[in-house]
Amino acid sequence: MRPSNYYSPIFSSEAMRKYSVLLSVSAVLGLVFHTYLFYSENNRFPTLQSEWLLYMISLTAAILAGFMAYFIDNKLDQWIDWKRLFFSRFLAGFFLNTIVISVFLTVIGSFFVQLLTHESISQFYLRWHEEIWKLAILTIITFFIYEVFYGVFYSYRSYAIRQVDHLRSDRWQLELQFESLKSQISPHYLFNCLNTISSLVYKDSRKAEEFIRRMADTFRYVLTNQKQKLVTLREEIEFVKAYYYLLQVRYEDHLKLEINLPKNILDSFIPPLALQLLVENAVKHNQISKEHPLLVYISAVDNTHLTVTSTKTEAVNPGFSFKVGLNNIKKRYQLFTDEKILIKDEDKFSIQLPVIKVNEEKV
Repeated sequence: MRPSNYYSPIFSSEAMRKYSVLLSVSAVLGLVFHTYLFYSENNRFPTLQSEWLLYMISLTAAILAGFMAYFIDNKLDQWIDWKRLFFSRFLAGFFLNTIVISVFLTVIGSFFVQLLTHESISQFYLRWHEEIWKLAILTIITFFIYEVFYGVFYSYRSYAIRQVDHLRSDRWQLELQFESLKSQISPHYLFNCLNTISSLVYKDSRKAEEFIRRMADTFRYVLTNQKQKLVTLREEIEFVKAYYYLLQVRYEDHLKLEINLPKNILDSFIPPLALQLLVENAVKHNQISKEHPLLVYISAVDNTHLTVTSTKTEAVNPGFSFKVGLNNIKKRYQLFTDEKILIKDEDKFSIQLPVIKVNEEKV
């Protein structure tokens, strides 16, 4: 995939630096070619005082040819991808630039011949045919080398941009996961857990021990996977079960979690804490009591999507909704797939998450 930000605006500082380098290199090549051809014909170096007009003509022609080649290659970059078709792109740039620039030099050379010497083109060719062939060979060699360097530079730049995008993506992923982590180790969450343990110690020591073990499992999972981009659905489900146990101790039988997933989908991948955040949202935004029981149901659709559906009771804060968790999940999914997360808010609240396969992950 070609980086979307490869092409810079025509008057950006980066573009102006490119134009400055292109101008300098073209001017130097023009002067070198002119000096070489003049010396091979006259056996002496040209002087600026007597041959200044030829210098100016060579300089102008070389600069115009350089910019023409640059813009031709920019157009070809949009039509032929170096990464997929390197050899074809190299040949297209080499032959097109050689042909176009040769025609351009022929036209501009004919114009100045008529203007300065009043010779016909055939007369000029007979007198200067050796220098014309030398210039043609120099042009072919120059554009061959130019296309090699252009291809190498383009490939390196594309690689560098992909690396920067990858690092930026990793940093964004870590920031999103850090937000999820903060919600799990927030003082409020710890206070509720410790308060529950305190009440269980005297009522049911065995249950308190199990609660502490499950609580440790949840924190171990969070800390272990805080830097992971993806975890298997199997791991996430085990974490959700441990988290559900903590909730069930608090809400007893008024909260039900049902999981119905085929075995062949458990080895697919999911961003860590994604399912847990959806379960947490369902609990957070609904009243849960004997009169208002809550059911959360996790299932699969055609082995390609996960669905988390929850019943709706009276809202804890009517008209107020926390969308931080959902936005966090959406942003993390955007790093791995182009498929959208579907949300249905009807008689039940349902969220559909695409199943992520490693070979389907976005580059």
